[in-house]
Amino acid sequence: MSERSSDQSAVRSALGLLWRSLVVALGYTVAVIIVGILTQILGLPTGLVPTGVDETQMLLGTVLVGLLIGFTLGPLTRRLTLPTAQRAVLLFVLLLMLSSVINFVETLFFTTTPVADQVTGVVTSGVGYVGLALLLALLFRPEAVERGLLTALRESLGQRGWTSWTWRFLLAGFLYMPIYLFFGLLVSPIVVPYYDGLGLDLVIPGLGVMLPLAVFRGLLYVLTLFPLVAVLRGSRRSVAFWVILTLAVLAAGTLLSAVWWPVTLRLAHGLEITTDSIVHGLIIVWLLWRPAPTGRAEAGAL
Repeated sequence: MSERSSDQSAVRSALGLLWRSLVVALGYTVAVIIVGILTQILGLPTGLVPTGVDETQMLLGTVLVGLLIGFTLGPLTRRLTLPTAQRAVLLFVLLLMLSSVINFVETLFFTTTPVADQVTGVVTSGVGYVGLALLLALLFRPEAVERGLLTALRESLGQRGWTSWTWRFLLAGFLYMPIYLFFGLLVSPIVVPYYDGLGLDLVIPGLGVMLPLAVFRGLLYVLTLFPLVAVLRGSRRSVAFWVILTLAVLAAGTLLSAVWWPVTLRLAHGLEITTDSIVHGLIIVWLLWRPAPTGRAEAGAL
């Protein structure tokens, strides 16, 4: 009976994840459609999306992104033992920073796309992420609320001195630069010809711009992910798994919606971003993770 009960519980859990992820994907798609209509009505620039793109393919890509986020960040959300509003805020910050703002910082220097178009892209994406964060927070609730976000941050920061935290944050941000350059150089023979052939406005700045920009983006990644590290309970291995998954899905998984890019280009960039997400995520957790204040890992470890 116990095995049968366990099997039934597993089936219910899988079905629950499925329908909630479908709702997340549907809600996110509706939000993107509404934002697109408002953008056209207001006459805002839409230069990030080329004209003539198949709208059906774009919708399908948006649905796939929503499903991916539901299947991955849904279980993560259940591990965030925060009040609903604070879970939504944390998720929104992760979505906005990892999927839009940090990329925006890069495209400012690596493309000739008008800044107005890029800013519009960040703002319109942010509206969609509000709906996505609310859906995740409402549909995927933790078993119990243990503490607030500020409390979790204070507890984590209180476990080390400011000198220790400072060099750890700076080192974690700095190490993104060699990781970024290494994996970027590996895929450049594949992606650069595509950019040139398709007229995707690629500009490769000199090292005087590229290196400090990579360090700055690395620090943004660290500051964005630290609250997640502080909130998650569990072993270092467990926290590393969820941090890497979040980073990879939000940084690489969203390429599913870039349907105007060739498949080869999306695959190459997806592999590049996923691999540097794994390495940088491991470094972030290695440098910033601390066990729970009680000295023991909480439930939820892998």
